[in-house]
Amino acid sequence: MADFHGPSTPQTSTLTQWFPDTSDLGQLQEQSVGEEGSHLSKRPAALEKGPENLTTAEDIEQFLLNYLKEKDVADGNVTDFEEQSDPPKVDEKDTGPHVKPPLPLQIQIATDVMERCIHLLSDKNLKIRLKVLDVLGLCVEVLQAHRDQLLPMAHRAWPALVHRLTNDDPRAVLRAFKVLRTLGGKCGDFLRSRFCKDVLPKLASSLVTQAPVSARAGPVYSHTLAFKLQLAVLQGLGPLCERLDLGEGDLNKVADACLIYLSAKQPVKLQEAARRVFLHLMKVDPDSTWFLLHELYCPEQFIPPHPSLHPVQLRGATGQPNPYAASVLLLLRELQGAESSPLPSLQTGAGPTRPKAVAAAERTAKVD
Repeated sequence: MADFHGPSTPQTSTLTQWFPDTSDLGQLQEQSVGEEGSHLSKRPAALEKGPENLTTAEDIEQFLLNYLKEKDVADGNVTDFEEQSDPPKVDEKDTGPHVKPPLPLQIQIATDVMERCIHLLSDKNLKIRLKVLDVLGLCVEVLQAHRDQLLPMAHRAWPALVHRLTNDDPRAVLRAFKVLRTLGGKCGDFLRSRFCKDVLPKLASSLVTQAPVSARAGPVYSHTLAFKLQLAVLQGLGPLCERLDLGEGDLNKVADACLIYLSAKQPVKLQEAARRVFLHLMKVDPDSTWFLLHELYCPEQFIPPHPSLHPVQLRGATGQPNPYAASVLLLLRELQGAESSPLPSLQTGAGPTRPKAVAAAERTAKVD
């Protein structure tokens, strides 16, 4: 009975139900103010309540059974039938500011599992890290409606997640991005500032550093770890930026890091991944994305509506070979008719449905 010294909250709630405050039963009116400090004067008043309110052997037995059941739940010795049982109800009379309803069993289990998985995020075995990231993603989905439990767990797991995003196998990077997208659904404000401060600068720097290497590399480069990391980061950045609804400054950092991957000199898979990043940026800030793409390559000249107005001069002028022409034309077409043009239409291969301007731009880019 050594564990009996510190009853948990459910047992404490049970005790308050067994031994209610006399104020709830109207007994304070029968007691004088002078008898408040006397224990002997309260004892007869308790006997006047009747035998039905006295603690019986059955009450003590039920208390011990409840205690043992709570201990089994804490130790994880819960059967399938008990897991499906309804959570204990809270006394409606307990309306104090510090009384919180007990958590459902699945929320308690998800919190415990997430807490025990955090230290496994740094395991040396890649398979264990991948499995832990999958488990964390499921726990986040379960805890989305309980921010009081989710936010502390996310705070504890954040350092390990940052390491998975910035210095790990490409498969772990993709899984970590998936966890962040799920987490961003309910913890956008919490995640946005941390992502922009701890993760985005490192990812952007890595993309900018590796871009010249991938532009000069041959077909064998697609089998290297560096290529897989570039592809994983590009595939994860777009959806996360849209989910977190980043500000203009952070979106510009993402766009600047991904612009060079729109070049025809880059591997085809990296071009496609970069175009998908800009498709997600269009959903967040279409005006800035339109201007940025026209600064990179401007397929047409903008004539002012009146002679008194000066013509708009953009840096991406036509008439000279431009390696970004093909990707920019595809993105501008998507921006003008995004509702009627699905994502799979952004493939680079030739086909009868592709506009002539796109094909001509690609031929011009290949000449360069």
